[in-house]
Amino acid sequence: MKRRDFLSMCLAAPLLSALPARAAGEKTRIRLAAQATSGQVFQYLAKAKGYLDDEGVEVEMVYINNGVDAFSALSSGKVDVISTYGTGGPLIQIANGQRFTIFGGYMITGATPVFALPGTEYKGVESLRGKKIAIMRGGTPDIVLKGILHDTGMDVSKDVTFVEIKRNQDVMEAVRGGICHFGAVSTGFEPQIKDSGMQVVMWPDELWPAHSCCRMLSRSDWLDANQDGLTRLLRAYLRAERDMRAPGGMEQVVALTMKELDMPEQLVRSFVQSPHLTYETDPSKKAVVTMWNKMQSFGYIKDPHIDINDHINVSVYKAALDALLARYPSDAFFGEKLKAFNTVDV
Repeated sequence: MKRRDFLSMCLAAPLLSALPARAAGEKTRIRLAAQATSGQVFQYLAKAKGYLDDEGVEVEMVYINNGVDAFSALSSGKVDVISTYGTGGPLIQIANGQRFTIFGGYMITGATPVFALPGTEYKGVESLRGKKIAIMRGGTPDIVLKGILHDTGMDVSKDVTFVEIKRNQDVMEAVRGGICHFGAVSTGFEPQIKDSGMQVVMWPDELWPAHSCCRMLSRSDWLDANQDGLTRLLRAYLRAERDMRAPGGMEQVVALTMKELDMPEQLVRSFVQSPHLTYETDPSKKAVVTMWNKMQSFGYIKDPHIDINDHINVSVYKAALDALLARYPSDAFFGEKLKAFNTVDV
């Protein structure tokens, strides 16, 4: 079945309750949503390597390019997990009362370039003062750029003018057409910026490293009822991440992503191998909390009664990692992941 046909069917399906307990030999089925512009590289490699089968997981990919539609599909039970919709967007949903829980990671930093027409003066962040900036509200480019400006002392509601636009393509057109001085777009759009005659002037990760990009999350009640299945999924994805970092691993990821998303090689390499993007399965709790606090500081999150710690679960990831360390006690990669966990989550 074509993935877009499946999406249409999925979005029309009735609300599903938590999955039943897994019988012996039965696979846990998880419906996972991702953007077709970047996909889910851990999924592609885990499937190709047979890790999903090993761990007893069956994943059905659902491609939804609009974050609003993805959050709606998650809250209504049309999908079980979403993975490539940033951190800021999910945090806004949580702040608005959605019972979502972050339990894993996909990218800890995302390639979200700030760009302009050739000849536009840019000598640093201060060059953005007084300018019009095209942005998609609530996305990683929006949250990270505002966090950077806020940290320099700018008032993001007064010292710059953010022009909110619904699609990345329209953000680029606003800059190309001279409506805005600068723009910032999501991962995977660097080639389109160049093809449109514009140039990248700033990479936000250089000013806010490990800013927390795409997180994996589910409905809180679904997570509580399906922790074993999610632990199995993260075991498969951790094994895939280990292979990604091995010699030749990224070449296999490029080939699989080209196949799964039907994309040309140049476009896939532009984001899969970008030095400004870091894939990471760890939930990175501290980075998420930092973003939550920054969003509060510049007014995106206003409810002081929500404790974001109640919406971050690191135990599922830790259980997956502990199981792999028990299985492969001398594996250096999993040992390093444990050290990282004790730094970024505890």
